[in-house]
Amino acid sequence: MMPRKKRKMLFLASIIAILLIIMVVCMILYFTTDMFKSNQTLFAKYVGQNITNIEKMYDEVGTSEYDEELKQNKYTTDTKIKINYTEELGKSTENTRNSINQLNLQIKGQGDETNQYNYQDIYLYNNDKKITEVEYVKTKDVYGIKFSDLFGKFLLIQNDENIKDILKKAGYAEETLDNIPNNIEFNYDLQEIFEFSDEEKQNLQTKYLDIIKTNSAKENFSKQKNQTIQVDGKTIYANAYILTLSKEQMNQIYLKILEEVKKDELILGRIDKVQNLLEKYFKKTTDFRKKFIQNIEDLSTNIIRNNIGMEETKIIVYENYHSTVKTIIQNVDFEITIDSLSLQGEKYIQIEYQDTPNKHTQTLTYKKAKEKMEIGIKIKEDQQIKQYSLVRNEKIEGKKCDKNIIAKYEDNLNRVEATIEQQINIIDVTEEDIIFKEENYINLSELDKEQLKSTIDPILHQANDKLKDITTNEVKVAELWKVLMVVGITKEEPNFEAGITETERHRFNSKFEMLQSESLEQARVLDLITAIKDNLIDIEVLSGTQLKLKLDQFEHKEELYTTLTSFMEQNKNRKYSAKVSYNETTGLVSDLILTILEK
Repeated sequence: MMPRKKRKMLFLASIIAILLIIMVVCMILYFTTDMFKSNQTLFAKYVGQNITNIEKMYDEVGTSEYDEELKQNKYTTDTKIKINYTEELGKSTENTRNSINQLNLQIKGQGDETNQYNYQDIYLYNNDKKITEVEYVKTKDVYGIKFSDLFGKFLLIQNDENIKDILKKAGYAEETLDNIPNNIEFNYDLQEIFEFSDEEKQNLQTKYLDIIKTNSAKENFSKQKNQTIQVDGKTIYANAYILTLSKEQMNQIYLKILEEVKKDELILGRIDKVQNLLEKYFKKTTDFRKKFIQNIEDLSTNIIRNNIGMEETKIIVYENYHSTVKTIIQNVDFEITIDSLSLQGEKYIQIEYQDTPNKHTQTLTYKKAKEKMEIGIKIKEDQQIKQYSLVRNEKIEGKKCDKNIIAKYEDNLNRVEATIEQQINIIDVTEEDIIFKEENYINLSELDKEQLKSTIDPILHQANDKLKDITTNEVKVAELWKVLMVVGITKEEPNFEAGITETERHRFNSKFEMLQSESLEQARVLDLITAIKDNLIDIEVLSGTQLKLKLDQFEHKEELYTTLTSFMEQNKNRKYSAKVSYNETTGLVSDLILTILEK
């Protein structure tokens, strides 16, 4: 028989072993299930899953499995684009008769990203009639464009050249170039600006969820089991974790989060990247970091001023088999709902915002199933509904990919639908690349001022004439602008005869209106002449003391500047008055009347 002391030690060892096993099992259950976790912990866990779900949607929208193949191989593309516009939708007067529906765009191209080569041949058709053709080519850091039916050579420019410097050399006024980029192409991954590493995402999630947890009492959290909810038309049973906060508590959390964001270098650093990018390619216009922080401070001040009221905010997160399927944020003024479901390879996310007092609803829906992806935005205000949608079907067979994309806008009265059909083929050998030879290109960077002007001006004049011909005989400008206004690209109704908006008219006119004066010294008149030289097309002598300087929005004649300057030299020490007159049809300044005043 075993001695009593040994039996006691064996019994004690068995107890310890059992306790260790229980502890290990409990640890496994804690990290792999929701047992033993508080409502606060589970609430934070499932709220955080929303961020992961939305991030996956963002990653899937812009990329496909075929895109990576294209980066490593040579390929050809064949693309057809067609737009259809319908007005008076659903009525007996429904109408599809417009010039836009007759147009179609066809693009044939080939690419080789490894060798930094891309070529596109772009055709615009009116039904079967070719209207115009433009060729584009990029080889390494050199870019070329050819207006094939206007000019027989490629116009080349290097990406390391400052485009603004070339345009200034061509005679363009500096104030007209503010929105022109310094370089042709952004050699920058825009996604990289807003992309966070897994560690950064975890830090952000932990930091801001901890603010909610630490500023909410235990009694603010509750749980409801086996709730019945609807997601994408499917009935789902889920557990609900609820955070209920008074207005004062909610605002306190808002303020703490805003205060943290205001000094969070992980977020501010991304804003700095945007700033650096814009400063590299465009003229600096604002300090984004400073503006961002100021906006946060203004929002915080507004919250403090309005921190009065008895209303509650509820955040309800529904979990099904350890996955977040629905989150609802309820307030007396608004409700936000986030639905998320992933079943049998199909993904569904819907984010809806309801502004209760104003009866305004915005809904974003994302669906992905095998080869098909859908994105929709629905805006409802009272009885008015606007819907934007994009459907992409992608079929991959070996080295071939067929894409069909339908982008559509629809409201109570209108529908605009763009169809894009594209075939992409990965190939072993491309057709012969465009090789730049002396006889097929003009390098704008190598031209002096006079050569540049004598090259660019005729092409611009021909292009302007071609554009006028297209807008006169092929597509009605009024219909084009109506479509742009319908889909929300512009809010301004242009003068259709002129084909310009009020903003463009004001920008053009103000340049000359500010030159008006009742008494100008000769030096100021010379400044005036310099200011108008890029728009001066004719000089009409009205009398021995009065000239009419005729102006145009797009054209000018260089020799008239010299003539006018010589005239000023012959009339030294005289004073002048300057007054503008307008074209009655377009509303644009058409003339500047220059009068020599009596001594």
